[in-house]
Amino acid sequence: MNDPKPEIIQQLNETRSALMAFLRGLDEVQWETAVYSEGETWTAADVVRHLTNAESGMTGLIVQWQMGNDPVPPDFDLARFNKSVVAKAKDKTPAELLAEMETNRTNLLQVIDGLEGDDWQKSGRHASLQILTIEQTCRLIADHEVAHLQDLQAGLGAWSRQKK
Repeated sequence: MNDPKPEIIQQLNETRSALMAFLRGLDEVQWETAVYSEGETWTAADVVRHLTNAESGMTGLIVQWQMGNDPVPPDFDLARFNKSVVAKAKDKTPAELLAEMETNRTNLLQVIDGLEGDDWQKSGRHASLQILTIEQTCRLIADHEVAHLQDLQAGLGAWSRQKK
């Protein structure tokens, strides 16, 4: 079995680099611009609040699964949880969010560094209620960032077109 670690680390580094470059280019108004308005309205800052919490949470799941635990209950409500964590982080500034993202990525990479060959296929219930392996979850973290980066680009692109 091939070790997925180098490829996953590269994927995580590439997605994070693109996301951070975009976020560092936002001005104060853009951070508070609505990106999602269906259901709950989320600003660009709210999307980053969500991403910050999601990575930290998935890193925690990876650690738990590696130890043989499965902490997510089968009736977990991801939508309610996401709404709650975004609301709890409302006072965090963009600078604080970016710093927290850096810390979270350092923590994730340390966890990945400690994974052994047989750890990659250990699994558990993700907050989406899907059963995922550690490898799938690491890839999901990168894919999750890409998806939200695209949403941010689309939402803020619409905002910048309205300003012209």
